[in-house]
Order: sequence, then structure tokens, then C-alpha cells
Amino acid sequence: MVPRKTKNIDENGKKLWKYLLVGINVLFFLRVPGLTGEVEPYLLQSREKEIQEERAEKDRFFKESPRSPLRAHDIIHFEKLDYYPIDLRYVFVGEIERNPKARTEYIKLPTNKGNFRKYVKHGKFQFSFDGREFVLTIYRYLGRRNLFLPFKDKTNGLETYEKGRYVELEVIGENRVIIDFNKAGNPFCAYNPKYTCPYANEENTLDIAIRCGEKRFK
Repeated sequence: MVPRKTKNIDENGKKLWKYLLVGINVLFFLRVPGLTGEVEPYLLQSREKEIQEERAEKDRFFKESPRSPLRAHDIIHFEKLDYYPIDLRYVFVGEIERNPKARTEYIKLPTNKGNFRKYVKHGKFQFSFDGREFVLTIYRYLGRRNLFLPFKDKTNGLETYEKGRYVELEVIGENRVIIDFNKAGNPFCAYNPKYTCPYANEENTLDIAIRCGEKRFK
């Protein structure tokens, strides 16, 4: 069954991508240069293979599934999505710094339809890259435990989707996660305007070009 028009990506995307973007129970420990030490070579090899397999599976889903987000005329000519080369410097491991406030803090994120979607502010994730420090705010869906991380960077509108991308958090312990920008992907509205997709605001706009993950759909 094809998703109904203007279905919110929050509700629909989780169902469609559950085997692509679901949080992974990681069975190994990654150590990242500049954050937690050097990465063991065999762990990097495993991760690169995992990313390649996920990309191939996602291409098959977009091309063959009746629930593909692509429009009919795009499916006809579709071969594969466009990605940056895999770069394991963009894999970060760390703790989520939970919101210290006693009361739950909410935020309304803008959507491509001009309205807003409400989320819980779950916590913050700090990481280092090229000698600079960055912070991203992690959100939680209302009434659910699932986490949500939209972000923008300097590639938006040039090499990547203008409204930014999403990256799934891989939970490896209580408040401990892996954020792998090689797995950053476009919201469904990047492929089809019938979807309603929230996107990052100023607090998750990075002052750096994240040349990693999925590029703009053409």
C-alpha cells in the first residue's frame, strides 16, 4: 500500500525504513580518533562493509518496493542514490548529555509544508572534528522512546538536500551512542513533495561541511 499523501515522515518513515535506519545494537566498541582513541582496523573494515550493504539494500527498496517514496516517473529511471565516499573519520562515539532541567523541555521544528512538529529535547551530543568542537541537540518523539537527529551543514543546497538530512543514532548503552554521518540520509520529502518532513533549526545547523552520507537527489 502506497503511503497517503502528506503523511508525516515521523509516522511513516519509521515503518518504511525500519530495516535501513533502525538503531543498531552494536556488538563491538568503536574508538574514534580525536574522541576516544584510535579505531581498531578490523572494526573499521566491518563498519565499511555494513554501510555498503545498507546502501545497496536501500537502493533495492527505492527501486522495487511498492512503498518506495519515489514518484512513478523517477522509479522508471532510478538506478541508485548518490553518496559521498565512505569516510570513517565521521564516525563518533559518545555520551548523550541529558537535559538537566527538572521539567520536560519541548521544541517545535519547522517542516517543508510551513507548519511545525513538536518534539521533546532529549539531550546534547558533543563531538570534535578537525580540531573544532560541535554540539547537536537530540530530540525524542512525543510519547515514544525513539530518538530523532536532524541536522544542517554547509553542503545544504549545494551538494545535499537544502532542508538538511537525518542521521540515526545507534544506541550502544544507556545514554551512549554512535553517530555515523556515513549513514546520513535525506527525508522522504527530498524525493517526493507529498511527504511532510521536519528539519533542523538553528541549534542543529553545523558551521562545517559534512561531506559524508547521502547527496542531493537528482
